[in-house]
Amino acid sequence: MDPRESRQAASDDKGSESAASPAECQQARYELEVARQEIVRLNRTLERIQQIARLGYWKASLTANELYWSNIIYDIFGVSQASFTPSVRAFKAMVHPEDRDSVDASMRRAQETGVHDVVHRIIRPDGEVRWVHELADYVPEGDDQVLVGTVRDITEQKTLELRLRQLSRTDELTGLYNRRYFMKRLVQELARFRRHGRPAAVVLFDYDHFKRINDTHGHAAGDQVLVNVSKLLRTRLRTNDLPARLGGEEFALLLPETDLPSAIEAAEKVREMVLRQTFTTETGNRFTTSITCGVAAFQDGEETLEAILQRADRNLYQGKRTGRNRVVSDASSA
Repeated sequence: MDPRESRQAASDDKGSESAASPAECQQARYELEVARQEIVRLNRTLERIQQIARLGYWKASLTANELYWSNIIYDIFGVSQASFTPSVRAFKAMVHPEDRDSVDASMRRAQETGVHDVVHRIIRPDGEVRWVHELADYVPEGDDQVLVGTVRDITEQKTLELRLRQLSRTDELTGLYNRRYFMKRLVQELARFRRHGRPAAVVLFDYDHFKRINDTHGHAAGDQVLVNVSKLLRTRLRTNDLPARLGGEEFALLLPETDLPSAIEAAEKVREMVLRQTFTTETGNRFTTSITCGVAAFQDGEETLEAILQRADRNLYQGKRTGRNRVVSDASSA
């Protein structure tokens, strides 16, 4: 046999040995289909996890202004995949105006630290404000600046945090600041007075014969009185004044940038507002009430927290002893 024919025959025999049989092809197609279905299932699982966790992944090209979002991010931002094209500029336009500087700063820091980590608000097209947490790695790709990371909707968590913070410093019944927060702010204002000599004053007041209101008209009527004064204080005082409920029927006002005559005037205004209120019980009975106020202004020298409160408290009880429904100050008790 010609050597060339011999080599051709050997090649044909080798080819016939390496060619897949129909059964092997069928098995390969089956395995590929199983793998495809597994990928589909895993993608569905990933989508479901993202939905549950309110967590999406993204990739941003800062140089090219390109941005990829996974499906859940469209939902978080309240936009439709059919009509909204993500881009770095479009994303920044949805960031709350007060948070844009912090987002930009975090992106700049990422080029130095390799990490983009920022919590901020977004404003959805329907006007709803949501809180999100972005966490990403900075991955330079040639001349491009690329961030690859996740975004998580933390609105419920943030709402709970804000609520807990509010509860930690406010009175549950009236919504005014509580004793703890009042004392904290009083310490800060005293430090400011010592550094800069800026005037400030404290007003302590409580209701006259409050026990009689509870005994005669019931505790619901007493609560109505306390809630009513909180509304008056929030709507009638200056925005930088701080009203607080110290406990029971005892209240306080911290008045920054206020000298003694102005503090007396503010206390008189509150006393008159309370006196003009008429309350109606569940049974239809009507009644009025009054308060007595003690006023103390910050004084030069070795002023202390205890001294301020003692003077205001002394003036308050001087007003109680001399007839109630009045304002007594450092000047009037001197």
